[in-house]
Amino acid sequence: MRGNIPIPEIPLGEDLWLMVLVTSVRERRTQQGRSFCDVSARNSTGSLALKIWGEVLETQKGIKPGLWGITGKLELFQDRPQFVVAEYRPITIGQYREHQHADPQVPRAFTIDIETLTLADFRERVGLQLERQMRLGNMRVEQQQRYLDDIAAEEERCYALGALSATSGRVLSIAVHVGPIPGLEFPELGPEVSEHCFGIDSDGFEQPEKRALLDFLALLKDFDCDCDELIGHNVIGFDLPFIFQRCLVHGIKARPFVNLADYNVRGVFDTMHRWWLGARRHVSLDDVAWALGIESSKTSEVEGSKVFDLYQAGKLELIREYNLNDVRVTRQIYERMVATFGR
Repeated sequence: MRGNIPIPEIPLGEDLWLMVLVTSVRERRTQQGRSFCDVSARNSTGSLALKIWGEVLETQKGIKPGLWGITGKLELFQDRPQFVVAEYRPITIGQYREHQHADPQVPRAFTIDIETLTLADFRERVGLQLERQMRLGNMRVEQQQRYLDDIAAEEERCYALGALSATSGRVLSIAVHVGPIPGLEFPELGPEVSEHCFGIDSDGFEQPEKRALLDFLALLKDFDCDCDELIGHNVIGFDLPFIFQRCLVHGIKARPFVNLADYNVRGVFDTMHRWWLGARRHVSLDDVAWALGIESSKTSEVEGSKVFDLYQAGKLELIREYNLNDVRVTRQIYERMVATFGR
């Protein structure tokens, strides 16, 4: 039996052995009721999809994320290659290093949150938009009443809401927490826990939006959706689209590293969706934190609705810390959800 050949060079149908880092395990059943596990694995030569049938699982201890030696052979299933595992056993980091001549590529969890601000020149545009909606009868009744009562106030309200769209708003700051994926911690290998805030530096000075976007993309340049994870609260519906839409505005060449068209977006853990067990419904980060007994990122001085006023007052250091606190809270929620629901 040959062993430990590079993953891209594995031939079909030949029995061999490999040393891999298993990054996820999902229990499945065929339409006929036969049980199996779909497993994602990788080593220094590439990534590989594994299939472990129930009868193999019954004869050995359960497999979970970590370092494993496996035997089996590569087969095609619906024209897609998968390595069908016959046996598996845990291995040490030393054994992995000896055969791979490299450290395991440890998966990373990137927890992100953005703060946005309405574009200054949207102020003139919002007045024209409201006037047109009123003239064409496209304005909702409650908004029409507000508009007739006080045009300036309604324009100001709609101007502030411009921060929620990348057509009328921009990225002010992007906070990122980098850490291990729960269950895949290797203290001697990392990844080291780190925090970043692009757009507002540690001294409270604003950076250009384009630079913030480029620095964020540089941090995630090696992101692998088959291994790493992006975490955020409504990150699928807001943060990720907003970031890449603003890249488009600035002419930044940036291929999105996840496919948001998928119902279950590979490589993304959205804590809002997980709260609803996958349903696309809304719940605030603050409400979930309160329910789980996690201290809120909001204070009497700083919360999302006050970002614009804080920016006008020049209190960027408070916005920066609030943005970072949001990702810290989201990271804690993520850890609780993984411990309860799994990945």
